[in-house]
Amino acid sequence: GCSWPVSDQEFSNAKRSITSKTFEDSKLTVAKQVINSNCLFSHQVKEIMLLFDFEDTRLDLAKYAYGYTYDLGNYYKVNDAFTFESSIDELNSYIQSR
Repeated sequence: GCSWPVSDQEFSNAKRSITSKTFEDSKLTVAKQVINSNCLFSHQVKEIMLLFDFEDTRLDLAKYAYGYTYDLGNYYKVNDAFTFESSIDELNSYIQSR
């Protein structure tokens, strides 16, 4: 994964910034900016995923965040944010192809 995980305070600020947006697309843009400039734990990726209503958005975010995650051995935890088995399967295929 990445080298140094984000602090709890910075993560709380990031979540607040994401939730301040009204539209799913705007939230996703901010979430990707946050992920791009921070190193997250798997459970933090899951928390961000749960801020979104749509399964497709959650899947997109899970794929994007994989390369910015500190504890890749725990990435299975993000599966709890999905409603459909097909999303878990698609994420696993994506991870295996990397």
